[in-house]
Amino acid sequence: MNEILLKQENSIQNELTKEPKIYQRARAQFNGIYENSNDSTVATDEIADRLEPFFEVIDKNLLSNEEIAKIKNNLRACSAITDKDEFINAVMDALKPALDVRVDRAAEFEEAQAHAMNITGGFTKINRLLSYGKSGPTIHIHAPPGETVGNKITLYREALRKLAKIVDADPEIQKITATSVLVATHPGIFTRAGFEVENISDKFKQQHFAGEKEELKNAKISREEFLKRFLVKDL
Repeated sequence: MNEILLKQENSIQNELTKEPKIYQRARAQFNGIYENSNDSTVATDEIADRLEPFFEVIDKNLLSNEEIAKIKNNLRACSAITDKDEFINAVMDALKPALDVRVDRAAEFEEAQAHAMNITGGFTKINRLLSYGKSGPTIHIHAPPGETVGNKITLYREALRKLAKIVDADPEIQKITATSVLVATHPGIFTRAGFEVENISDKFKQQHFAGEKEELKNAKISREEFLKRFLVKDL
């Protein structure tokens, strides 16, 4: 009986001490960034560069300039840490005020995060849930964080119709792609829309999605098929 109670207590304690998902994702990303260079100074600089657009657009009522300055100072101090685990823990501590905003004010944080990711990635916003980037004859669809957004299906459909007009107006575009966790977890969404879903290589994942622990897949569709399905001609 005592052994059973001890197991129950340990299980409860583990749940209480488990990090929220946003912290787990951040920790995994920082781990990937560090492993790419194995240098705390390089990793600190990359994390700081990625965060700068977020700090610029976040509502200062949620995260004041004083708090941002303190976060930046604490982050810079992490560059002197040579042990990987110690480095990641220190980065998490430095960024805790920002991550706490994600927990307490999820919608506002997520909107700022989406805007910052568009800036960092050079993506053009279509609506709150979809952005895109163009590389030669390929359009790559980007889905910013949208856990707090309602009416997702309607917004996705509206975005794809708007994107179809962009594709129609640019004859150079021959292929539309998307690479994400969403493609891997809900491939039927994409196959029903005419996309072909395929695996990605470990090298591609390491280059473009370092630190992402969840499975990723790629979806692709030709220009002709995309326009046939999503282009709505103006009357």
